[in-house]
Amino acid sequence: MGKTAFQKIIDNHLVRVFPDGRMVLNLDWVWCHEITTPNAILDMTARGYDIVFNPNKVKTMIDHVNPAKDTASAIQGKIIREWSAKHGIEFLDVGRNGVCHAIIPEKGWINPGQIGIMGDSHTCTHGSFCAFTAGVGTTDLENGIITGLWICPPQKIIRVNFNGKLPVNVFAKDLILTFINKIGVKGATNAVLEFGGNIISEMSMEGRITIANMAVEAGATSGMMMADEKTIEYLWPALYQRYANTEHVLDNFMSWNSDPDAVYDQLIDIDVTNMAPVITNNYSPGDVVNVSALAGKKVDQVYIGSCTNGRLSDLRVAANIFDIVGNKISDSVRCIVVPATQHIYEMALNEGLIDIFVKAGCFVSGPTCGACLGLSCGVLAPGEVCVSTTNRNFPGRMGKDGMVHLTSPATAAFTAIHGIISEPPTNLCVIVVDRERDAPEFEATIPTNWKECEVKKLDYAQLLAGISKSANKNFSGRVFYLPIDNIDTDQIIPAKYLTEIRKEEFGKHCLEDAPILTEERIKLCQSQILIARENFGCGSSREHAPWALEGAGIKCIIASSFARIFENNMFANGLLCITLNKVLIDRLFEEKPDEIHINIKD
Repeated sequence: MGKTAFQKIIDNHLVRVFPDGRMVLNLDWVWCHEITTPNAILDMTARGYDIVFNPNKVKTMIDHVNPAKDTASAIQGKIIREWSAKHGIEFLDVGRNGVCHAIIPEKGWINPGQIGIMGDSHTCTHGSFCAFTAGVGTTDLENGIITGLWICPPQKIIRVNFNGKLPVNVFAKDLILTFINKIGVKGATNAVLEFGGNIISEMSMEGRITIANMAVEAGATSGMMMADEKTIEYLWPALYQRYANTEHVLDNFMSWNSDPDAVYDQLIDIDVTNMAPVITNNYSPGDVVNVSALAGKKVDQVYIGSCTNGRLSDLRVAANIFDIVGNKISDSVRCIVVPATQHIYEMALNEGLIDIFVKAGCFVSGPTCGACLGLSCGVLAPGEVCVSTTNRNFPGRMGKDGMVHLTSPATAAFTAIHGIISEPPTNLCVIVVDRERDAPEFEATIPTNWKECEVKKLDYAQLLAGISKSANKNFSGRVFYLPIDNIDTDQIIPAKYLTEIRKEEFGKHCLEDAPILTEERIKLCQSQILIARENFGCGSSREHAPWALEGAGIKCIIASSFARIFENNMFANGLLCITLNKVLIDRLFEEKPDEIHINIKD
């Protein structure tokens, strides 16, 4: 029986397996940005473990707030900047950086067969290079930095085949949104999605990246694709100095691909032939309809960019529409364009794309996560509507009481021109135009020769001796009832507070943007146990969510299901997640006891 790519990679990195199936894995990469890493740095320093397992395998950057928007974000940047310099870690500062999940492959910091983690849920993106990459919380990130190890829960493997003929104006973003609608936002929890089929084989590397990027929106740990000539072509600027020719590297990379007789836990086949451009409806990446169903809805803002759709091909599609259909956006809308890296910005400038956007009336920003999570550069006012090429549309995601509709760059650009949600007509075939320009030899950055650092040996026995578990296993507490599905991390702690580095401050804003009344929030702060429904904690890998709940006094959450990263982050902070079936959860909501006693036996 053959093996999947995931199984081959695990076999090559496995240190040990715990009785419950959790795997200890050696890491090839630990990537860090300024939102989730400073707390890890402060914690390591406070514990006396300011150690980096291998400075050559840790890469750091500023990307979420770029450049700093206030003193708090400047402090975050200062912490990661100084720590990187102290340990000899390559750091991408303002002006030399980009959104993490665009610049990591651009720099060649991922190859097929590798494993990498980052304190960011969309780290699943790099599975598009036939690697196993995943988002983790700050505690797992910290452990990875110190030890070079990651404890991964057992994974199901789901094979997803996109076959057929891709219709006009249907793009990778339409495919992944359609898939999430089909499987649901928790349908792939604790699973690795392996995407294939003739559509994936024919798709550009940038299209594949878009699909893998949103695997987490279905609950998946990672989204993987098989390596081929396109994988090598994309990574070649970072590879050519190590390989004599592409044939040599192709044999190496393709050896990681799944075997033809590999066995999967689930097979999903999707025929794309009759698909149409799609868009999200309401506050979920899984609530997806054809663009035609929302056509005519007035919008206030269009956002083209992000780690999902801020690459050169995305900008080419949008610029092509502005160039052909109309060179001006509607007077009733504002359009923000954000190239995902400094290098992409430079190439877009060379091709004349930036000139097209500016003349169309768009605001063009340098690379930043910015508005995607409501931090800066395009935050919505209450009641405003944004059509966006980003990856999440949870309540309050881009601003409190704002509505975000996720879609492709083509639909976004066409909407910007008309000021209302608009589907590109089938008689307008939007293609990626490679415009004449004074092009560099390679359309990717040539990595700098970073000085490799000496790897220090760690005393693991002493390290483990300093780790203690603080979970409360026997206690009674008042109960706060939250009868809502899919409570996400942005509702638990709004992103506008993420520049805070004092953990104790997050509790003041816990569930601030959740649909609960002020008097109910007062009850929250008087409770120790929270009971919710399914898929609690979906969304970001940010450990700020458990910190906020802990700061509000919550010691335990009881629900019918939890998102993978959130559940792990809770236990990492000594907080309990208890999963009960829906029948028992319904009974608790019916009876509503004021107090519950928790007793967990070893």
